[in-house]
Amino acid sequence: MNLGITDPYTCCPVYETGSFSLRLVRMDDAADLLRCYSDPDSHPLFNSDNCHSDFKMTRLEEMERCIEAWLGEYKTRAYVRFSIVEQTSERVIGTVEFFTRKLEQGEEKGEAGILRLDLVSEYEQADVLSEIIELVELQFPQHFTFSGVLTKAVPQAVHRVAVLQRLGYHKLERSRELPYGDYYMKTTG
Repeated sequence: MNLGITDPYTCCPVYETGSFSLRLVRMDDAADLLRCYSDPDSHPLFNSDNCHSDFKMTRLEEMERCIEAWLGEYKTRAYVRFSIVEQTSERVIGTVEFFTRKLEQGEEKGEAGILRLDLVSEYEQADVLSEIIELVELQFPQHFTFSGVLTKAVPQAVHRVAVLQRLGYHKLERSRELPYGDYYMKTTG
């Protein structure tokens, strides 16, 4: 880890944009997050690659167990799961998961920031996606060391794919190192 940055696993940062705050997920987010994770229009857009769950939940208890697992992973320094809080309503509208991993994908080599972004379907809009992805690119390097951002966007996520392309992401091909499809990468440093 770069000594010039603050360790996000020691003190989890809070990030803000004009419309949203990102902060560590907490148990009292469960009811709002259930709205996201029980949304049938959101399910096809979730990235559950290499996960133990497909994140399709229908009961508050399921959501609470999931949050408990996310917080457990945070304690072991596996990843940070942030809640996305809409500032005007103070409702949680989804989550951002972020962690770093070594990546060797063709000519792409280095430490990649892996971004998972789950939203209630009504927020799967270009302006919201741009605001959150640009926040990750601009502010996360203060707390994470990475030379590029890797994220998934399935073809039916038309707004997400368009935003990623506009922001300079390019689609990666499946490989032994990246056995999943529909990933986009942007070199940031």
